[in-house]
Amino acid sequence: MTDQDQQERPSLDQIEEQGPFDGAQGRPQPNRLKTILIAAAGLFLLVAVFVFFQGRHETGSAPETVKLPTPPPAQPTTHLVQVTKPQRRDVARTLTLPANISPWYRATLYAKVSGYLKWIGFDKGDKVKKGQVLAVIDAPEVQDEYEQAEADYAIKKLTYERLLSVWKENPDVIAKQDVDVAEAAAEGAKQLMERRRTFTEYTKVTAPFSGVITARFADPGALIQAATGSVTQAAPLFTLMDMDPVRIYVSVPQESAMLAKPGVPATLSVKELPDREFKGAITRTTESLDPATRTLLVEIDLPNKDHRLEPGMFINATLYLERHQNALTIPPTAIVPSASGQTKSVFVVEQNKAKLVPIKTGIDDGIWMEVVEGLSGNEDVVVVGKSNLQNGQAVTASAYDLPAGKSASQKY
Repeated sequence: MTDQDQQERPSLDQIEEQGPFDGAQGRPQPNRLKTILIAAAGLFLLVAVFVFFQGRHETGSAPETVKLPTPPPAQPTTHLVQVTKPQRRDVARTLTLPANISPWYRATLYAKVSGYLKWIGFDKGDKVKKGQVLAVIDAPEVQDEYEQAEADYAIKKLTYERLLSVWKENPDVIAKQDVDVAEAAAEGAKQLMERRRTFTEYTKVTAPFSGVITARFADPGALIQAATGSVTQAAPLFTLMDMDPVRIYVSVPQESAMLAKPGVPATLSVKELPDREFKGAITRTTESLDPATRTLLVEIDLPNKDHRLEPGMFINATLYLERHQNALTIPPTAIVPSASGQTKSVFVVEQNKAKLVPIKTGIDDGIWMEVVEGLSGNEDVVVVGKSNLQNGQAVTASAYDLPAGKSASQKY
């Protein structure tokens, strides 16, 4: 035996620690094998039991479920609206338009005779009386013609008187025809003299009415041409206006022209006089529309003692074309127009449900709408919350609390 064989052979102590062996095949002893088989059988039994109960769980009856309480059915939601009752009040169909202020009288004064301006006594802004001399024209030719006509009349008048005296004393001396001719000549000379005298009076330019000088066009020494045939070649002397009263001219559109009649009340206001309001009425109309603008020109006469209203100013004129007293009214926002736009309706609340009621309307002043038919005045009319509201829908109503509207104003 070699040393290597001695080293690989286990010692006696090692063999005792490893346990009994089968010396022929090197296998473990029967006691150890038995232990391994018992452990394997137990493991197989555990697996079989697990498979058995798993199959039973899958094929068996389902476990009883716990029933939850059924919730109550949801209550339908109500629509929130604000309502108001129709009110009795006076309503008017008004029309506010810009207007022009014109004087009661206006005249541009020209000279009737040619000459040099000798004297002019007034300027712009001066007040004058009717018949007052405003300017004097130096026209010596006119004066000479008058004096000549005066002398001619004097001799012809004297000739007629002498012939008449002789004919009365002795009708056989002269013929009655000669006396008549002399009388006619004297009468013609008289007419010519009076005409020349009138021309001498034209050298003085007088005021045709009382008013205010608003324009002056000439100074002393200027050559003035007579405006007898046409004023295109003649220069004016003054522009005179009578401002008390004044005329207010308003152009009313065609759709309202039928209601713009004499006597219709009007209120006028000027932006520059915010604390002043003028009351008046339509005085007259042209009774014919302008074919270019399709408007009716109406006139309102206003007293103007203090001359606060100046010609040429713009003024706002509000015409009260139609007025209804104690009319049943609702806010215009309560109106529900139809799809076609031909009919109008409102929602009213009855027994907490919305009801669509057709109505017929009248005057709309921008703040209140007149109801002619459809409402009695005791209904709760929906003003706020009409959007998506259906006829018969349940609603929760509260009082209408939005601020009242104001009339619109146009700025210039």
